[in-house]
Amino acid sequence: MGWVAGVSNYHGDITQGMTTKNFRPMGGMYYKYQFSGFFSYRLQAACMQIRGTDDGSPSYDTRNLSFQTPIYELSNIFEFNFQPFGLNYEDKPFTPYFFSGLNGFFFDPSRLENEDIKLRNLKTEGQRKSYSLFQPAVPIGFGFKFMSKAKKNQGVWILALEGCWRKTFTDYLDDVNADYADYQSMVDRQNSGGAQYGHAQTLNGDQPYSKGTMRGDTHLKDWYYSFNFTLAFRFPGRACANL
Repeated sequence: MGWVAGVSNYHGDITQGMTTKNFRPMGGMYYKYQFSGFFSYRLQAACMQIRGTDDGSPSYDTRNLSFQTPIYELSNIFEFNFQPFGLNYEDKPFTPYFFSGLNGFFFDPSRLENEDIKLRNLKTEGQRKSYSLFQPAVPIGFGFKFMSKAKKNQGVWILALEGCWRKTFTDYLDDVNADYADYQSMVDRQNSGGAQYGHAQTLNGDQPYSKGTMRGDTHLKDWYYSFNFTLAFRFPGRACANL
């Protein structure tokens, strides 16, 4: 059993590079089983937050879009160590490693600084059917881990530093995907809230965009990622395979 802590961020339609102000804390727990000195399996549950905003962007500030969302994920991860680690006294006390697998996650975007405004419920792009809040993703990451000096009949601490990028199959982490819908049609068919937050520049007194104006890039799916460390205690004896 081990613990995970670090920071998280995202890349999508409301991002301008790796903006440090959008990093948010993340944390979780995991169980790991080591098959050999080179391969192991990790079952991990984690919680994090991501956010993005047009505020301060010289290119998109007028658009006035923003979002924030929690992410709750359950991950199945397979690790490959680049040198034997963690099972035998002859193994190395440190190693770089690569990992990947499959996870499922839940998200629910809201307007930045106002969690009461649930963007999915407003159908901000004029959708007739809302997108699912449960999605799969493929984690891809690299790390470096090392353990404390092993002593007979005593456990060891194992510390790792890693970066993990999640390839998602949705473009709605930020509630932005396609083109602007017709503003008046949204008011007539849905409600003024959906129209206003879909054309968020109207909140600042600007005019709605014409129907079909590009709002998001449909060719690129959203990513979210984290930089974190993991810490675990490996018990001696029969528990030595659980890192």
